Amino acid sequence: MQERTIITSSLSKTYSVTGWRIGWACAAANIAAAIRNIHVKLTDSAPAPFQEAALVALTSTPDYYESLKKDYAERRDFILQLLKNYGFHISFKPQGSVFVFAELPKSWQISDIDFVTNLINNAGVAAVPGRGFFHTDADDQTYHHRYVRFAFCKSDETLKAAAQKMMKPVKSNRKNEHVTK
Repeated sequence: MQERTIITSSLSKTYSVTGWRIGWACAAANIAAAIRNIHVKLTDSAPAPFQEAALVALTSTPDYYESLKKDYAERRDFILQLLKNYGFHISFKPQGSVFVFAELPKSWQISDIDFVTNLINNAGVAAVPGRGFFHTDADDQTYHHRYVRFAFCKSDETLKAAAQKMMKPVKSNRKNEHVTK
């Protein structure tokens, strides 16, 4: 498979630099040449300071990764507890991702898109509607509209600020839940 395998990766999640867009592809020479040909026509190169930072990151010692793993576990646990406290249902605890896929509280009469729109407009907190992560040919698509994806690859300060900002939309949905009962 070596002659037809392409391995891709990036610095985005491992080094918490999701906006930098620094990545790479490893492949057989003929495939790498085709990738390079397409790449130069579609994108610019990463700024020089980002490339320098990438070199430092990629030569990190193993203790960096242990520290990163611990930090992400703490951030994951923080957001899981926060979402559970707000009434979200979490079916799976992330083990190797920086995303939490949470189901809106069953009593909330709001879709994933409406919730995320409200969250962005009224709290300044970003999340992603879950419906885009499901196959569209499933028989029952109503549950697709009940999930939201949250990222926890942010600083502790950012996560704590988001937790505070989320209180208003959550309280608004809880108030509406009593009205619709």
